[in-house]
Amino acid sequence: MFRLTYTIHPDDEDDLVANLSEHDLAGISQYNRDDGQLDLIAWFTTSPAAELARSTIIPPTNDTLAPDDNRGVPPPPTIDEIPNQNWNATYQATWQPVEVGQRFYLAPPGDKSPTPTGRQRLELKPGLAFGNGDHPTTHLCLAAMEQLLSKGDIFLDVGCGSGLLAEAAHLLGASALGCDLDPTDLPTNSFQGSLDAVKLNSIDVAVMNIQAGVLADLWPHLAQIAKRHAILSGFLPDQLPQIEALIHPPWCTVERKEKDGWCALVATRSADPAPPR
Repeated sequence: MFRLTYTIHPDDEDDLVANLSEHDLAGISQYNRDDGQLDLIAWFTTSPAAELARSTIIPPTNDTLAPDDNRGVPPPPTIDEIPNQNWNATYQATWQPVEVGQRFYLAPPGDKSPTPTGRQRLELKPGLAFGNGDHPTTHLCLAAMEQLLSKGDIFLDVGCGSGLLAEAAHLLGASALGCDLDPTDLPTNSFQGSLDAVKLNSIDVAVMNIQAGVLADLWPHLAQIAKRHAILSGFLPDQLPQIEALIHPPWCTVERKEKDGWCALVATRSADPAPPR
């Protein structure tokens, strides 16, 4: 693994994360420093990927800082090679049970804690695929799903990863499907492929928990296959206007959600014809 470290002012974190998310990341972590700065660490599986990110994402310099900006000039980002280890196992050892929304209880594998009354238990997913359940955007999607899904609905998770959202939809009484271009850990009732394989106007509730750029690319097709609700997540607060600008009649934004610096948007298709422009 290769560790690309930026030391930045906390105010610069969102912009840097947004820029890094466009690269081939294995993960991001952060540490608050005693001097008030923040170490933001991007993980890569190859040295060329780390070098590409370092060469294209430049922190503020004397030339770009405003004259009255007192944040100071950050040091240049550094790359270190870290010996391989079982990162998944190390990370999963920190998982703790958590209540999400009004209906779900997320717990790590082997957890013996009792499921709270009135909640349904979902097991966090170990494995290589994204979507093991611990990320704020997954929690935002789960909270929206429990409000929108009804028994008998057809649900689709686009970019399903480990399949946790589809499992949650099944617990809510829906017929759940997933699709992903990455075959790693692809769950049951999911297929490797794109939205081209999905019939138009065939999905009651669809979820896309993906980076903002991919959301923008896929939304026009998702808007044609989903017939009632769409949940879009995986983006930062300053990217919300970009995502909301995608929504046009007969679709409209009905709710915006935020958790721990991440956002989700719920859109609903109107039963009425789109008004003339």
